[in-house]
Amino acid sequence: MAKVGRMVKESSVAEVAARLSERPNFFVTSLTRLPASDADLFRRKLSTSQAKLVMVKRRLSHRALEPLKISGLSELLEGSVGVILAGEDFLQVAKVLIDFHKGREEQLIVRGAVIDGQLLDKSRVQELASLPSKPILLAHVVATLEAPIADVIFTIEQLIGELAWVTEQAAAKQPTQTQEEGTPS
Repeated sequence: MAKVGRMVKESSVAEVAARLSERPNFFVTSLTRLPASDADLFRRKLSTSQAKLVMVKRRLSHRALEPLKISGLSELLEGSVGVILAGEDFLQVAKVLIDFHKGREEQLIVRGAVIDGQLLDKSRVQELASLPSKPILLAHVVATLEAPIADVIFTIEQLIGELAWVTEQAAAKQPTQTQEEGTPS
């Protein structure tokens, strides 16, 4: 029996290490006295963001996260922790985590996160969750890039319009001058 338990622990460490080698973005939480129905609901919400919650004991979490060599990470790994392995959109995972945390402050404790190799504390995770979603940020970038281009296009169109007007005015005056030259005085 002891060998089966050891194999389960080793497989969970291997799973966490493999997922972190693919995408090194994760959140560290502590789940205490969270009812099973709430835990299942939390896991379902995370799965919509392609994230996965893995419960890991302190020693095993140290073993799985040691290769990352991030200073200050060991302080987040006190006791039994829940490691949320984020998918591609870690911003959405942060939003789900903070939303679920509201109303369950004693049962779900957000300890921090590691995003792109940087250690974030709880307040930074909350700031991350308050950012607009990726499509909205991309729309802002496009609008920022589009505004100067639209101004240049508008200016060029205005110059072309003025040039056409000046050309029409010059053409209108020219036939009058040729008629005056052709009439004998």
